[in-house]
Order: sequence, then structure tokens, then C-alpha cells
Amino acid sequence: MNPAAFARLLEDFERAGVYHLTPGGMDALAEACAQADLHLIQIPLKETPRMSDALAILTQATQCPAHEGAHLDDLAEMLSDFSWLPANGYVLLVEDADNLIASEPSGVQKLLEAFQTACHHWQGQEMPFWAFIGLRGDGVALLPMIG
Repeated sequence: MNPAAFARLLEDFERAGVYHLTPGGMDALAEACAQADLHLIQIPLKETPRMSDALAILTQATQCPAHEGAHLDDLAEMLSDFSWLPANGYVLLVEDADNLIASEPSGVQKLLEAFQTACHHWQGQEMPFWAFIGLRGDGVALLPMIG
């Protein structure tokens, strides 16, 4: 997908959601976020097989002042308040999630549910909130792809 078309898609809060993104789409995503003036939050998980480590990285990446470390139970709430990070919309890019999915599939399912809950919250605010899960393989079977 070309970055300009991708940027127009990302601006559409009604279509926002949780999607699988292959490594080849990551550069286009960054460029599209810049064009759409959306805040890109990158969460690098390359060698992260534990959910507790993934949540610590996510908390640090979002610069969340109210949380010492996110927990799956309150993650959706944390992602529904970016008052310290004003933007026209938000895009999470969870990079290299393959190891985490292999080691903690039920935790990843809860993570995806928290992302979807946050997406619904932001849709109610008419603000785009996207979560892209970067995977080397075919991705999570039920996770749609953009493009």
C-alpha cells in the first residue's frame, strides 16, 4: 500500500482496529503515520518471550506517567487515556511479536482484547486508534491484515 493511501486509511477512526502487519509494511506505516499526523508508538519485542517484559516495554513506549508497569487487567484503561500525549490519533506498532505469541498465547489474546477495547473507546471519541502486530510469519489466524 502506498503511504499516501495508507495515511488516508489511518485517519478513518471508524475503520481503526487491531491488525497483523508484516515486516515489509513497517516502513510504509511509519511514513503514513507522519503524513496523517498520528502519533506512532513503537513497541519492540524482538527477544521478548514473557508477557511481563512485553508490558514493561509497552508502558515505557507509551510514556505513561500513571503506571509503573501495565498489567493485562488494566491495559485497556491505560490505553484509553493519553492525556499526557496529545495527538490527532494513535498507532501502536508491536514489533516482532512472534516469540511472545509462541510462549504466551493466552496472554497475547488478552493483549489483543485490550487493544480492541481501547480502539472502541477512541472510536467513541472520533479519534483513530490502531494497533498493528508485527509478525514474521502468517500472523495470528484471526487477525486481519491491511492492504
